[in-house]
Amino acid sequence: ASVTSVIAAIRTLGFTLEDNGAEQAGLAVTLLTAVFLLVSLAILLVAAVNIAHTFLRAVSERRRELGVLRAVGATGRDVQALVLLEAALIGAVGGVLGVGCAVGSGAALDLLARRVLPDFPFKPESFFLFSPGLILLALGFSVGACLLGALWPARAAARLSPAEALTAL
Repeated sequence: ASVTSVIAAIRTLGFTLEDNGAEQAGLAVTLLTAVFLLVSLAILLVAAVNIAHTFLRAVSERRRELGVLRAVGATGRDVQALVLLEAALIGAVGGVLGVGCAVGSGAALDLLARRVLPDFPFKPESFFLFSPGLILLALGFSVGACLLGALWPARAAARLSPAEALTAL
């Protein structure tokens, strides 16, 4: 993971490298990681927009139910909290399923690599690292994307007047 920084440190000590393949490989890994990061952020943005659209439809379909809640004493903040809690639960379930799929796919690919790839120097025991921090970060992103996508529909549901909601078709 630190090939490029190690090579830079070696050069500052006055040594030269005969083969710069390791440096090129380290640079390629860094560039590939940056590309994957940008793609991941774009996917996260598209997911938040899709979640917002889904929650706007859900709020409009549950308009009467939300109007009844407001009519019997629920405040706008109560309705907003209800929609956001639903979004957080959906995000948590989706995150758990996503992390489960990732860990399962990684284990399957590791098994395939052990059976198909020949032994080579420095062959890792696993090609994937699922640290607890990474898993928690993934779950946090999942819940965060759902909350971000549901924020606007939740605010719209909170501003809904009971009279409008109960008289609309």
